Amino acid sequence: MKRSIDKIKNSIDPLIKENKGTDNIIHADLGKIGYDKAFFIQEYLFNRVLEDKVRGFFILLEHLPVITVGSNRSTSNLVADRDELSRKGIELIQSNRGGDITFHGPGQLVCYPIFDLSRFEKDLTKYVFDLEEIIIRVLSYYGLAGKRIDGLRGVFIGKQKIASIGVRVKKWITMHGFAFNISVDLKYFENIVACGLKDYIPVSLNRILGKDIPIDDVKEQVLRTTEKVFGITIV
Repeated sequence: MKRSIDKIKNSIDPLIKENKGTDNIIHADLGKIGYDKAFFIQEYLFNRVLEDKVRGFFILLEHLPVITVGSNRSTSNLVADRDELSRKGIELIQSNRGGDITFHGPGQLVCYPIFDLSRFEKDLTKYVFDLEEIIIRVLSYYGLAGKRIDGLRGVFIGKQKIASIGVRVKKWITMHGFAFNISVDLKYFENIVACGLKDYIPVSLNRILGKDIPIDDVKEQVLRTTEKVFGITIV
């Protein structure tokens, strides 16, 4: 694990040096990666924003199968027991993000913006709204009408939830972000009541469209849309 993390650091550090003092946001694609490893990298980048005065990072990845518990620390919406999860190759991890229990896995595009909100707007409600806006605009590109639901976080299509959001902010620097279901195996969600929402079932982009959309195509749309929503340049 240390060697792979060091490799990622070595690829990012020159970009930090090059973009220090600019308004650029640094993008990194971590591919498929375990949750613990990705969290370690998030913390590393958080400290780079804090200490090196970089405006922020925009991290895209897919997690290996994992169920994460939010900062409420409740497992009441966990349906499967730990032995069953282990047999299915699914990790169970306590996270420090906001929100309830959720699943991450291959075919789900996870985005972790590590943004210094003091260089945007110190408004957490607007920040979450903007994350939702990214997904809604990307869905529109594919001809779908995503929507918000009052009192809930995430993006929905009818009575189905296609993206979840869970964030953490410390010293106005963000961590965690959103998870956008593209081609993820929806059977994984049978192990939980996702985000504690019994009335909204998880759905994926491919399931709704009835065809395969390459996740790399969605990544490109997310990157370009994020630039427009936040008024930034991602390098």
